[in-house]
Amino acid sequence: MSTLNTNSTRTRVLLTTAALLASYGAVGAAPDGAASAVQDYATRAAAAPHAVPVDSSNKAGTADTAETAMRQLLSQRYPSTTFGAIARTPVPGLWEVWIGSNVAYMTDEGRHFIFGHLYDMQTQTDLTAASKEGALRQEKQDRPRLTFQDLPLADAIKTVRGSGARQLAVFSDPHCPYCRQLEQELAKLDNVTVYTFLFPLASLHPQATAVAKAIWCHADRAAAWRQFNQTGKASKLPTSVACATPIARNVALAERSGISGTPYILFGNGGSAAGAMSAAELEERLARP
Repeated sequence: MSTLNTNSTRTRVLLTTAALLASYGAVGAAPDGAASAVQDYATRAAAAPHAVPVDSSNKAGTADTAETAMRQLLSQRYPSTTFGAIARTPVPGLWEVWIGSNVAYMTDEGRHFIFGHLYDMQTQTDLTAASKEGALRQEKQDRPRLTFQDLPLADAIKTVRGSGARQLAVFSDPHCPYCRQLEQELAKLDNVTVYTFLFPLASLHPQATAVAKAIWCHADRAAAWRQFNQTGKASKLPTSVACATPIARNVALAERSGISGTPYILFGNGGSAAGAMSAAELEERLARP
């Protein structure tokens, strides 16, 4: 197990300082206080016992050791901050550090942070965007999968057809055309109970939240939902919403579970599907053991 070579760090900093001071001497006197400021910073940096040195010969086998050392350094310097993934960048001496959902770039000594995007101008690549995409994919993989049994059914509109023996749930936006298409197919099923979680996508359909609340506050929610899907008109819905709704909870549940579009179907016998399905496809899924 390798250890931190603080002597090489001090040497590197002092050599850098010497070069800076020499350059000042080559062109004349340094600006007022500049030389002393550089010298002061170099002295303090060289004395820091916890700097993680840049080692261009670092092999993959020792990468974990360096990352562990950097994490220890950060926890010592910023004990109240929770750091996520930490990794070296292609730039010598620069680390990529995740703080919550934000990414920053940090120098080896853990003092200087840059918040923004890192670009490779030779390849015209946004390295930060690529890193964020990878983190998002990993987050989706790690996110617990929502099942029918996890659902708070009291927050859904319940529609029973026939015996209602088979069950499924749908996250649906009142103004989503594919949701309306799915409703036409659901109407062809018998002996099924459908739980509709109103999930307005406000960024796409600004009026959907108001319609969802009006449907929920109707005396007969199932009838109001059915009529709205048949006509697409909200004229017979309550004009003023005066009841508590689960809309915000539904949106939070969907977002927490990685559901970003509608319709989204969860089957009582297991499994899920994104997008509209035909009645035949729904029957096949409901018949699975």
